[in-house]
Amino acid sequence: MFGGVASLNLDSKGRLAIPARHRDVLGTHCANRLVITAEPSGCLLVYPEPDWLPVRDQLNRLSGAQMPIRRFIVGHAEEIEPDSAGRILIPPRLRQLAGLDKEVALVGMGNKFELWDEARWAAQVQAVMDISPDDLAKQMQDIVL
Repeated sequence: MFGGVASLNLDSKGRLAIPARHRDVLGTHCANRLVITAEPSGCLLVYPEPDWLPVRDQLNRLSGAQMPIRRFIVGHAEEIEPDSAGRILIPPRLRQLAGLDKEVALVGMGNKFELWDEARWAAQVQAVMDISPDDLAKQMQDIVL
């Protein structure tokens, strides 16, 4: 459903303008009800609420040694809704956790978005570009492009 990378800026209040191409889909799919949470790799995840609920339910079944992951992801989850201008407020605690300051990358990942600090996102892209062709072929052997 969501794809592409948008390079965006947070405003001084920590708000992010959702790209226009995604606004209609979000309005139809989830009535603009979103959930934002932390992800251990250093980005934030932004889910339409209907897509978040099964993930939350699956995480809530974790226990024992997996409890820290449950606490991290579910514990940081917050419901958000775009304002009339299509902006979402990224909670300060989550901005700090993901190292978001001004320049960010909103990455469409199918049923959700990842929100990265622009420099961290560039490092992620470079890491993939640095994989040797042989290793890349092995990693992608079952993927049809």
